Amino acid sequence: MRPNVQVYIISDTHFNHWNINKHCNRKFKNLGEMNNTMIRRWNSVVREQDIIVHMGDFIFTKGESRKIFKIIKKLKGRKIITIGNHDRKSYHFYLNHGMDFVCDSFSWYYMSKKVLFLHDPHKITSSDTRKYDYIIHGHTHGKGKMVRKRKTCTLINVSVEHIGYAPILLNTLLNKFGN
Repeated sequence: MRPNVQVYIISDTHFNHWNINKHCNRKFKNLGEMNNTMIRRWNSVVREQDIIVHMGDFIFTKGESRKIFKIIKKLKGRKIITIGNHDRKSYHFYLNHGMDFVCDSFSWYYMSKKVLFLHDPHKITSSDTRKYDYIIHGHTHGKGKMVRKRKTCTLINVSVEHIGYAPILLNTLLNKFGN
């Protein structure tokens, strides 16, 4: 039996951003297939009561608010987003269009481990790598390794290219890549 609430992680979906298909060597035939595949895979694992932490670069729209709302509305779960470089709307906008929490980064104790969530790993400081057991990020897509171990910290890239275009359980990540 599954726990009442699960926590899932994902990053860099770039909904409605067709050029990302070329830039990141995604194998989708068209924008509709890319969006629909990620929506279907998201909803196949996430339930309405689950928490989903999106590590940024959720959607690319050039100001089309209606399209953002349509995508968010289709996705199950209680949604947290750490703002990425392509998330150009205000925090207020995302909160009014279906996101439950919006921030630049946040930390959380999970299973007695201290975890930092943020979009861009280039913003990680040496102090962060000493302070946290795990740093979960996106931004770099499929470039480089998914997991990088430091002396006291493990950095995990959850860009969709690394996780099969579907959210992954936080518990699975920490168990699989534990220090």
